[in-house]
Amino acid sequence: MADTPRCTILVGSLRRDSINKAAADCAGEYLAGRFTLYQPDLSGIPPFNQDVEDAGDPPAVADLKAAVSGSELVLIFSPEYNYGIPGLLKNTIDWLSRPFRAGTLMGKVVGITSVTPGSRGGENSREQLLQTCGVLTERLYRVTLGIPNVSELENGTIPESSRSALHHWLEELVLFSQKVTDADDF
Repeated sequence: MADTPRCTILVGSLRRDSINKAAADCAGEYLAGRFTLYQPDLSGIPPFNQDVEDAGDPPAVADLKAAVSGSELVLIFSPEYNYGIPGLLKNTIDWLSRPFRAGTLMGKVVGITSVTPGSRGGENSREQLLQTCGVLTERLYRVTLGIPNVSELENGTIPESSRSALHHWLEELVLFSQKVTDADDF
């Protein structure tokens, strides 16, 4: 697997039965074999504080940055909290945006997904993530995936129609990733 590209999957929910965690797991299963996958537990990431950063990244942050630095692809799975990005995920992205103008997401292909019980598929969260990530990487995949109307898991996974939409989107994202990588080789 040393020759396979790496992918870090970030999930903006800590809930055990999170539908976004289930979608992220589904994505990981689908991409297994094509990517070396890393899905960190974000619960140990402390609130961003420049004083802490100036003293040196805490171990959880250093490990996260190392994983993202070694990845070609970063997938973000985000619920929508109060019409926006969950604090956990925004905090994680704030750490990844550092050091200023040389953050860990620079040069990474980033894809954004939201699975929600609501009918809009986390539209506000996805738009805010596009705006935030758009200044952190020039390789943002601007076609986000919103999967609406998922309120329950089926045997621990998202419904079949949601898996199908996710798989289709992942294929398009992988093609985008290959195109931007190939363009850099010239």
